[in-house]
Amino acid sequence: MSSDSFELVEPALPEGEKKTRKKSEKKPQPTKNVELGTEIISYRHLDKRVNNPEVGMVTPFTDPDAGKTRWKYDPHIDPSLQFDSQRAWTENLIDDALASNDPEQMKQALEALKKAQSPYLNWAGKAEHTSFVVDTVSLHVHERVDPASILAAVRKRMGKEEKSKGKVKALQPGLFDAPFENLPLRDALDFYKHEKGWSNRLIAGDSLLVMNSLLQKESMAGKVQMIYFDPPYGIKYGSNFQPFVNKKDVKDKSDKDLTQEPEMLKAFRDTWELGIHSYLTYLRDRLLLAKDILNETGSIFVQISDENLHHVKELLEEVFGRENFVSCITFNKNSGFGANLLPTANDYLVWFAKDINKIKYHQLFKEKNSTEGATGFTQVLNEMGRRRSATAEEKENPDILSNKEVLVSTGDITKPGPGSRYTIHCFGKEINPEPRWWGTTPEGMQRLLKANRAVIAGKGLAYLRKLNDFPVFPISNVWTDTVGQNQFGGSKVYVVQTGISVIERCILMTTDPGDLVLDPTCGSGTTAYTSEKLGRRWITCDTSRIAVTLAKQRLMTSSFDYYELKYPHEGLKGGFIYKTVPRVTMKTISSNPDVDQTYERLHPKIEVALAQLNKELVAQPPASFKVTEGGRKGEVLDFFKKAEFLEWEVPFEAPDDWNEAQVKALDAFHQARIAMQKQMDEAIAAHADQEILYDKPIINKNRLRISGPFTVEAVPFPSVKALDEAEALDEADASIARTGESGRKHDWMAELAKTGIRGPNGQMINFTDLELIPYDKDMQNIHAIGHIENGDRVVVSFGPEHAALEQRQVANAMNEAGNLFPLPKMIVFCAFTFDPEAAKDIDAIKGITALKAQMNTDLLTEDLKKARSSNQSFWLMGQPDVEVHKLKDGKYQVEVLGFDYFDTVKGELISGGKSKIAMWSLDTDYDERSLFPHQVFFPIAGKGEGWEKLKKNIRAELDETQLEKFHGTKSLPFEAGDNKKIAVKIIDDRGIESLKVVNLD
Repeated sequence: MSSDSFELVEPALPEGEKKTRKKSEKKPQPTKNVELGTEIISYRHLDKRVNNPEVGMVTPFTDPDAGKTRWKYDPHIDPSLQFDSQRAWTENLIDDALASNDPEQMKQALEALKKAQSPYLNWAGKAEHTSFVVDTVSLHVHERVDPASILAAVRKRMGKEEKSKGKVKALQPGLFDAPFENLPLRDALDFYKHEKGWSNRLIAGDSLLVMNSLLQKESMAGKVQMIYFDPPYGIKYGSNFQPFVNKKDVKDKSDKDLTQEPEMLKAFRDTWELGIHSYLTYLRDRLLLAKDILNETGSIFVQISDENLHHVKELLEEVFGRENFVSCITFNKNSGFGANLLPTANDYLVWFAKDINKIKYHQLFKEKNSTEGATGFTQVLNEMGRRRSATAEEKENPDILSNKEVLVSTGDITKPGPGSRYTIHCFGKEINPEPRWWGTTPEGMQRLLKANRAVIAGKGLAYLRKLNDFPVFPISNVWTDTVGQNQFGGSKVYVVQTGISVIERCILMTTDPGDLVLDPTCGSGTTAYTSEKLGRRWITCDTSRIAVTLAKQRLMTSSFDYYELKYPHEGLKGGFIYKTVPRVTMKTISSNPDVDQTYERLHPKIEVALAQLNKELVAQPPASFKVTEGGRKGEVLDFFKKAEFLEWEVPFEAPDDWNEAQVKALDAFHQARIAMQKQMDEAIAAHADQEILYDKPIINKNRLRISGPFTVEAVPFPSVKALDEAEALDEADASIARTGESGRKHDWMAELAKTGIRGPNGQMINFTDLELIPYDKDMQNIHAIGHIENGDRVVVSFGPEHAALEQRQVANAMNEAGNLFPLPKMIVFCAFTFDPEAAKDIDAIKGITALKAQMNTDLLTEDLKKARSSNQSFWLMGQPDVEVHKLKDGKYQVEVLGFDYFDTVKGELISGGKSKIAMWSLDTDYDERSLFPHQVFFPIAGKGEGWEKLKKNIRAELDETQLEKFHGTKSLPFEAGDNKKIAVKIIDDRGIESLKVVNLD
């Protein structure tokens, strides 16, 4: 991978080439500041991804149904095999192992027998659920989003004076024109057969379908380095899902807060239909696929509350193996207030490795403080070697100490053994470690004494440890600092949003820059945001359209620090330049030969200074002196009797009766000690180990960073069954999770015949008759046929129960309608939600009247709501109201006037709905493959939201007046592109999308 920007600083080498590094090469240094102004950059990746279909190229012929994949649980490793009830299995296992005469097979048999005797988690339906079937679908690319291309439209234009001074533009035109690689048409239509440049991926759809597609269609087994899985915590429905983009205060059991997303309703029912039993099935199925997609060095983190923590750990042990458990991390999520009983302030991360013997792991550290890591540092050491008790303020904030003082503590210099046991002659006495053993060799002990790191402690010795020897300490599995300012990187935007610091630590501990991170339930995109921030590739998905809309908006408007690349020619794969901290230990000092050299070179000066001091004291003897340290502690030195100080007995301050010459000699002695200690500390620091601070990469202040290119993709519904075929349940439906179609279409057809279709102004389309079309393999997408009041023949195609009606169904239904005789005059597509490409195709149908009818989600939520919002079940949907104006200078401008909006509270269709537009985007040169927005607008964004979230120093490089227009409903003027066609996509506050294509000719 490489760093790419609007101003390329260093070109990336062709893929496969690597810059060789010699052993003598100097440690990489941060780029020096240059007079180029501020650059706005995004990281680009040199990795490849296969060409999954762009939605505009999808037809029933280019992307046919691919069938299903059956996933099986291995009974030979499943702990649910109970030893005493599986006698025949046990005997066969033993007989096969003995007959093989293979030690490895015998070992595996013994491991299987041991596992079979272990306790295991059982639940209703588990015994029957030995396998499950997943539709193998393609992932359709709907949008290609590049924030750089969007912001290019609002960059500042340089004046003549700036150009004359040679100032470089922050946003360089031309260097961001091709953030996505467009394959030739023939290759592009050959889905999954070719590779193209990497872009990150935001996918709308069920995680099981997404992971199955990545494994089966894209061969991504073993390609993901880390998975962060945040499944629903408990069985409350409304507390897990958010119904509107701008509404986060959702309440359980409230009709108005109940989601209107069919996909989310299915997710809820699949997960909680049988309470904890279906929940465990939901988790185990996804964990099995997660294991396959993980690299052998990879990790999975599952976030969960205490309600189901024990079950989640048991499931992970079953799927990944008990031996691959790494840790259970406890982290603070809130203050814990508001509970009736004992408040709960924590959530948990259950961490498993794919293979614990191969796991990638980076230790993270926190700065030592008075409450963590430095509680034992209760003394202050000055430059002369004098120790005193630290004040409470000094312990709380060591920075208030002068640069000549440091907090210290004493530690054990012995060990339980075995080791070295010998007698030391120091400080005027003999010391041995009995009954323990010395922690170093005699040579190492002498170095500790020379460096003043072995000090008297009671009757023995202690190791003197300085706070700056190792100013950090390793984080443990208890994280108490994950609540507070900026834990969400700004205001919380989603009802169940996880703090950034939690996910950031997981990514930092288990991945390197350029590694791939997967989040199967991404919510508002915190994992994608954090991965982007840290230079990791990412794939995230969510069932909720609301979540995907929020994540897309968050990623487009995010800005980050630019981290210096360690080896720019290798790109992100070469890693970042990180800050480091020294790690001085007893071992690094005791094995450091420079300690001896420093002592031999400078200690004679101390000896000379001590001799001069003793000479001055004997020449004019002051009062006697009581020794306070060493073997003569407590003895009185009488200088009249020519008594002399030993080195460790010399006072730090001269007594009052010492004369000037004696004080001067004392100062000279201490200056000699200080000089040697200073150089001794430098020698120790030079040989210290260095610990990398992976959470502190070096920041280049001259560069600012925005999100790199990413695609917005969706899982298509595999197929829509005919009404009578839908009555037969799949085999999987007999198990816990509900899959496939239900017989509700019979009810929908009866409801449609009874209530008709209501238009936005009260007009009605009433049916005189409507009947089921018998199942036929050539008639799978037309479900009913009848007549309306004027006698016109009408056919009806119902969309999926729990997904959007997509364009392949439209194409198939039109083909099937053409085979009917007599030909129908009208085709009505009824759906709870329409894929925007499908809606566009319906609007473009010629030769037959084609209508879109929005189905009231009350038809899906009768069992969850207290009352229906309306007696009307089908509403006629129109196209988005968009006007294109040609300006005098030949440019064009688009204005969004509104769209048909189904009010779920009132249960009626409202035309207009301009105030409900959460986001709209404009592709000024639509290629009919997928949307590539050149302008993106957030009309209902509040203060500090939308594009205002960009950092001030990035906005300083943009035209604020133009940027402000990105919060309106009128586009910026633009020139027609090569395709002479534009596309406008509108997303309402429920995440529902509508698309309109306009020819400019």
